[in-house]
Amino acid sequence: MKILAYHELKDKDSLLPLMEQAFGWPFDAQEFDRNIRIDSRLRESCVGLCAVEAGRVIGFVGIMDLATRTLERTVEKAGGIYGVATLPGHTRQGICRMLIDRAHEYLIEKHYRFSFLTTSPTLVAYDLYKKLGYFDVASFPGAYKVTVKKKRVKKIQDGTRLDFRRMLGIYGKYVKDKTGLVVRDEAYMKMLSRTLGISARECIITDRGYVIFKKEKKHVRIRELAAHNEKEMHRLIGLIENRAESLIYARAVLDPNLQQVYRMHEYSVLKAGHGVMMVKELTGTPFSEAYGDRFFMSSLDHF
Repeated sequence: MKILAYHELKDKDSLLPLMEQAFGWPFDAQEFDRNIRIDSRLRESCVGLCAVEAGRVIGFVGIMDLATRTLERTVEKAGGIYGVATLPGHTRQGICRMLIDRAHEYLIEKHYRFSFLTTSPTLVAYDLYKKLGYFDVASFPGAYKVTVKKKRVKKIQDGTRLDFRRMLGIYGKYVKDKTGLVVRDEAYMKMLSRTLGISARECIITDRGYVIFKKEKKHVRIRELAAHNEKEMHRLIGLIENRAESLIYARAVLDPNLQQVYRMHEYSVLKAGHGVMMVKELTGTPFSEAYGDRFFMSSLDHF
């Protein structure tokens, strides 16, 4: 068995069975390579490490470069682990553990102090991550509401493109006191728009806030809501509710103020969620020393 970086693979299509079995992802190497070129988290990283046996990929651990904001207001790169998977028939042989250990070595060589990953305590892999030194830093609570409203309202924004500069100005004020995955620019927003399918039709922008949502048949999923104050949060929730015919919900609502606004609109807000962010301290620097208790991310930052 050999360990190769993603870019060293001669046959990238051999990842298809692994990704489809693990995540239901019909992996397309050409499309993935296009995403790498526009995603700053992947463009300068090794993308991932692959365990290869007889020319076939039997294990994978993805590696990202994450831009984070620290308590000192500096931008610091950290590692991001994603897509951990083993091909059926090769599980429980220590392949993923070996790949993750190698990934940690790679991140330490880049002088990264932290490695992050998202997972769920309900998964078997969660215990493996704890054994490897990871611990929870953020849970992803959700907000849920059943509605029978079916109102039609005028669109807040018409046009064929998203005003990323305007959204970034709003987002910057929203996260000004937060640390974590809050570093964005126009290139990052354009990448999210392409890879996640964000469109102007599913975005409401006002002078003091915005909400990005996804219409799913009669349901509406709020992907991100950012606003200057709670009054604008109330307004945006009211506007987005008019687009839902039966159910509206949001995941990874880490902002306590936004959680409270959801409660005031009679949402059921979970105290925690199955999704969690975990971190490993690679160099001995305590996580709390770098990020304190203000670590933040939204569902758009999930990897």
